[in-house]
This record gives sequence, structure tokens and C-alpha cells, in this order.
Amino acid sequence: MRWKLYLSLVLLTLVLTFVLQNTRAVTFNFLFWAFSLPGALLLLVVFITGIVTGLLLVASQSQRRRRAAGNNKNQFQKTESSRKGSLNGSD
Repeated sequence: MRWKLYLSLVLLTLVLTFVLQNTRAVTFNFLFWAFSLPGALLLLVVFITGIVTGLLLVASQSQRRRRAAGNNKNQFQKTESSRKGSLNGSD
């Protein structure tokens, strides 16, 4: 688990180095707008957007799995209780 922390720190250092070396103003277009800002800021915005997107995807998958596990547990309990009820009723 510690290797993930070290890998994250190395990647963060590489990204920050890349950003700091690219500070020239960059113009980019999005739909109807044209923006001009330092390349470093644009790279940081894209990087942070990627992180947030990844976290949202992981959170939604995790929530979906928890919900599915809860539904499976409820269905199992209903099946078990009905099975026990039918066994007790036939005795």
C-alpha cells in the first residue's frame, strides 16, 4: 500500500515540473468562446478535472455495488425466511 503513496508523489512531482516549465500563454477554444491563459494553469485545470472525474466514477461504482449487495442480502433473507416457513408449515 505504501508503494501507491510513493507512486502518487512521483507522478505529482512530474506533473508539477511539467506545469511549471510550460508557463507561456495558450489560447484555446471551447464551443463559442476563446480563452487565453498560461499553459501551466490550463494543465492544472485539466489535471484536476481528470482527478475529480475519476473520483466521481469510483464513488458511483462503489455506491452501486453497495446498493446491489444490500438488495442481494434482502433477497437472500426473504428467500431464507420463506424456505424456513415452508419447512415449518409441512411438519
